[in-house]
Amino acid sequence: YGGGLGGGGGASGMPTPNYPPIVHTTDATTKLNDRVRRRCFNCCTTDTSTWRRSNLSPGKVLCNKCGLFERTHSRPRPDQFPHRRGSM
Repeated sequence: YGGGLGGGGGASGMPTPNYPPIVHTTDATTKLNDRVRRRCFNCCTTDTSTWRRSNLSPGKVLCNKCGLFERTHSRPRPDQFPHRRGSM
C-alpha cells in the first residue's frame, strides 16, 4: 500500500517535497510570513478576528477574547468560566 499521507510519492512516482513546518509564536515583535503565525499567549488559539497586545505580559500577543477580557478585568482570561445555574 503506497498511498496515504506522508512522503511516499504521488501518482507520478516523484517524492513529495518536504515543506518546513509552520511555527507559531506568541511574540508581538516577530515578523510573520508563510511559515510563522501568531498564537495567543493565554489560550494558545491560532484563529481570531483580531490580535491584541498584552498589557500584563508586555511583548506578547492575545486573541481578541483574551485581550478584551484582560483589558476589562486587569487579569488573564480563565481557561473555563463557571456555568450559571437556575437563570430561568
